[in-house]
Amino acid sequence: MDDSTSIGASVFTTLRWKDGHVAWLENHLQRLRSHADRLGITWPADFRERLASTQPTGEGNLCRIQLSREGSITVSLRGTKYSPSPLCAVSHTAPRFTRKVQGTKHADWTPYQDARSVAVSAGADIALLVHDGVVVDGDRCTPIILDSDGVAFAPSVDGGGIDSITLSILAPAIESAGIPFRYARLTEKLLGRASELIVVGTGVGVAWLDEIDTQNVGSGLPGPLYETCSAAFDTALADAWTSLDVS
Repeated sequence: MDDSTSIGASVFTTLRWKDGHVAWLENHLQRLRSHADRLGITWPADFRERLASTQPTGEGNLCRIQLSREGSITVSLRGTKYSPSPLCAVSHTAPRFTRKVQGTKHADWTPYQDARSVAVSAGADIALLVHDGVVVDGDRCTPIILDSDGVAFAPSVDGGGIDSITLSILAPAIESAGIPFRYARLTEKLLGRASELIVVGTGVGVAWLDEIDTQNVGSGLPGPLYETCSAAFDTALADAWTSLDVS
């Protein structure tokens, strides 16, 4: 993908890849089509058939499926690797777009890549994206906190973050573990009283953080939110694999 192209030039989603199989394909295609609709990109009637016949390029453990405005479908592989938990984060200004495209995985992904580069340059693992003093997303992940009252909070999608497929899979498991789950504005005050901060996503899976901008966050130890989500992710992932050729 040419990241210098216009926002509406293409739409994409990134899945886990292993031995010719991807994880949670149906969830990703549903989101891909929803984001394409928001960007005004026509969904080809033969999308599934063409996807099944498209050969991935590159190598790695992540698979990007991309649909261009002209209707072309590309599948590319790349690798990603995170350090073992605990991770550390830096805050970074969240990119802002028009309401129609905010929160979609569109062609102009450079601001997210820049946030990632800033984090790496600072010796951090994650960039937490901040708008008006509120954490709205992560550079390639979604943050979830467990506050001192035992309630888990994730950023509201209307704040500008991406609707996370990993979070949608884990949210029922959080509730089933007896942890109330809510969407909210992750303010500095809410983060300050967090007993846990974790991030979830396609590449990172589930990881816990103990530092933001050199400040301690949480108890400094993995807790019930991390343990619940890590176990639920591993269990769900074991049954999530399917071939791209499912037409």
